[in-house]
Amino acid sequence: MLGTLVVIAICAAISIVGWAVPGVLNALFDFLDSALGWMGPLPVVILISAATGVLFIMAFPHVSAQGGIVSVKDKIKHNLLGIRLFQDDMPTVGRGVTGALGWNMLYLSLNALPMVVLAAPFMVVWFQMNALYAFDPIQPEDRVVVVAELKGGIPAADVELQIPENATLINRANMVGKIALTLEAKSEGEGELLLAHSNAQVSKVIAVGGEPKRLARNRTAHPWSDFAHAKDPIIYFGEPVLGAASFVQSIWVEYPPAPLGPFGGGEITIMIIFIIVSMAFGFGLKGVFGVEI
Repeated sequence: MLGTLVVIAICAAISIVGWAVPGVLNALFDFLDSALGWMGPLPVVILISAATGVLFIMAFPHVSAQGGIVSVKDKIKHNLLGIRLFQDDMPTVGRGVTGALGWNMLYLSLNALPMVVLAAPFMVVWFQMNALYAFDPIQPEDRVVVVAELKGGIPAADVELQIPENATLINRANMVGKIALTLEAKSEGEGELLLAHSNAQVSKVIAVGGEPKRLARNRTAHPWSDFAHAKDPIIYFGEPVLGAASFVQSIWVEYPPAPLGPFGGGEITIMIIFIIVSMAFGFGLKGVFGVEI
């Protein structure tokens, strides 16, 4: 029971810190990046994914009904064995199929709760790796599109712009509820694109050239709904979230995906590597830790 409470408390603490004070997690992962960065992004992603898988398999038995899982797996095997032994007895086969399906549903439900508890820390790690390794800065002389979505009732023409010194404004298009900009990068460095309206300002970092760094394509006032609509999973850990009442509701910069070893890069590549490696290490070590899944 104590182990269960500890695991749940740790998962809750990671979630709360990630939401309330993301700078703490940013500092931790920036330290890991500084310490391990000499290896290159792909080995670091693999190493962090493997460590996450090990921690997952260590935590899993404390938030799951291990005895129930063993019992249900035995009942599934019993029904499947009955189907195998009495395959010519259709009533027995029918009962075996029905029983196996029913116990399998219970088996899935026994694994669902621990997955929910452990999902938040998994997502935090994925978001952090995205912020650090998913995207590259734009390069000098490249052009990039920036789209700002405005709060309802804010005329796009009333929003003033201040272009960063490391970029040049090529085009501005004012639309209903949106401003679309085309910027051309001039020189390496980080600059801030400023949008102003009625004494309020919103900024977005424009990173040009240099070493890979923590980046966010999207700065938003609605991080979780944007994530749910697959707009960007780098919520919280790239740039601070905008206030819900901000005159800019989101601002998007189309940074290119950063190559990840032989892979194309981007957040989906990191997600696939993260899932495969963490599951391989977790399931590979479940026998060592005596864990039933």
